[in-house]
Amino acid sequence: MKTFSKTIPYATYILITLNLALFVAEIQSGGSENFVALDSLGALIPEKVWTGEWWRLFNANFLHFGVLHLGTNMFALFFLGRLVELNLGVGRYLLIYLASGIGSMLVCAIVYQQSGNTNITLMGASAAIMGLIGTLLAIALQIWLKHKNPLNAKRLRTVIFVIVLQSILDNLIPQISFYSHLFGLIIGFLVSATLLLSKLSFE
Repeated sequence: MKTFSKTIPYATYILITLNLALFVAEIQSGGSENFVALDSLGALIPEKVWTGEWWRLFNANFLHFGVLHLGTNMFALFFLGRLVELNLGVGRYLLIYLASGIGSMLVCAIVYQQSGNTNITLMGASAAIMGLIGTLLAIALQIWLKHKNPLNAKRLRTVIFVIVLQSILDNLIPQISFYSHLFGLIIGFLVSATLLLSKLSFE
């Protein structure tokens, strides 16, 4: 019988709580669509990162622009987060989540700074959530490589379909940062693939 600590995804619930708490802070600071308030709480502004405000790379992952933005991300985190946490454990899960979110914000800051497009404000948990999708891709790929049967092939195709669909939506909706989603996905896949290979080497 599994213990509650292994069957209840506490880390996911804590992450959701942090996002909700920061959203309350946004409202109290002037509104969740108020750029002055979002700036003060740590939204990612590339030029400010390069002046030493590195904490924005972390904080930006817990801020959201409006209720719809928050709701869609928390809905995705609720389902994907629990799945990854229960499969890989709390430590690996948090490492993937934070590495995907912070790493994506850092790469975006570099890309936008180099392109001269510094009039950008990024925020949201979506890059970290895309890292979880990258994890599901790594898991599905690993299982398929070990057991190449129709069921595992179908699961792998399903994850790939979700990624393709998300990429299409990212390009159709101008408010969404395609780059942050892409980098989050790549970082999540690479980190989780490394963790999965490391785990196999000790088994």
